[in-house]
Amino acid sequence: MKRLTAVLVALPTLAMAHAGDHIGLSLTHLMTESDHMALIAALVAVVALVIYKLRSRP
Repeated sequence: MKRLTAVLVALPTLAMAHAGDHIGLSLTHLMTESDHMALIAALVAVVALVIYKLRSRP
C-alpha cells in the first residue's frame, strides 16, 4: 500500500511536468497531447491494478 501511495502522490507532479498554457483546456487537448495520454494511461493502469488486487483478496 505504501507503493500505491507514493505513485498517487507523484501523479500530480507528473501532470505539471511540461510547460504550456492550459487556460483554454478542453477534452480535445487532453486526448491529443501525448503527455496527457500517457498520464491517462498510467491512471487507468493503476486503477485496474487496484481493482484487481481488491477483487483477488481472500
